[in-house]
Amino acid sequence: MIKKIFKKIINLDTELKVNFLGYIYIGFTLLIGIAAVNTGNNILYILLSFLLSLMGISSFVALYNLRGLKFRFIPSSEVWCCKENPFRVVIFNKKKLPSFLLKFIFPSKEELFSPFITRITQGKVFIKPNKRGIYKIDEVIVESDFPFGFFTRRKILRPNIEILVFPQPKEIKIPHGLKNSRTFREDKEPTWGNNFLKKSLIGDTVESIKEYHNEPLNLIHWKAYAKSKRLYAKDLTGEELLHSIIIDLEKIPAADWEERISYATYLILYYLKKGFAVGLKYKEYYFEPKRDSKHKKKLLTFLAKI
Repeated sequence: MIKKIFKKIINLDTELKVNFLGYIYIGFTLLIGIAAVNTGNNILYILLSFLLSLMGISSFVALYNLRGLKFRFIPSSEVWCCKENPFRVVIFNKKKLPSFLLKFIFPSKEELFSPFITRITQGKVFIKPNKRGIYKIDEVIVESDFPFGFFTRRKILRPNIEILVFPQPKEIKIPHGLKNSRTFREDKEPTWGNNFLKKSLIGDTVESIKEYHNEPLNLIHWKAYAKSKRLYAKDLTGEELLHSIIIDLEKIPAADWEERISYATYLILYYLKKGFAVGLKYKEYYFEPKRDSKHKKKLLTFLAKI
């Protein structure tokens, strides 16, 4: 019972590492102990007691310093493979007293140092995932050499965070005549380029305007902007000719599957930036050409998980 209470108070689930100053301190304490035993000097016994007491207090304070820590990851809206992505980290201190000299070490070996935490503090780290799909952060190490620097206490936190990582875009040679909308002929039949890009025309017209949410520049309603000084996008349905393109994932020439995924990612980003409606085809999966930000995320999520 006493052991359970003691463990709950000071959190015994930590690791200890002796620093250089710690070895000197331990060596000096042993030297005083040997001298006290050999000489029987009371002053040396008092000094030995003080040194041992200081070591015990240091351990207790260090254990308490790592207690009650929680944190949250807040990633950017898009996390990309093989690229340094910024993550905002919010650290919470649940205990009554502050924590000092904390260093958080993440799986990617990124470190975040916080000298002082009362209740909440924030920081930023850059994490570079090496593969697409679900990136898991199973454990984060927090350590501190508070209060005297003799020892470093280390504790493992297990946040169990999962983050979706989009594939790394890799540039692919685009067939001549399929690079931008100005080179398209206004024909009714779809045209294939190198057998993996299929372009066509879809009919839309401006029916109304809506709030701007990262739509392509050619969808911005500039007249509305001139009047209100706020960005609006065209809400299209009907007859205005717009270019769409369908990417056939199986037919993209590539050395391996991951390279094919990277090429498809590049093509999606490239054509959406050009103002195209982009679709994707893979076996029984088919995504109708669209060009809003929600559709972009849907395509990239599919490529990340496939």
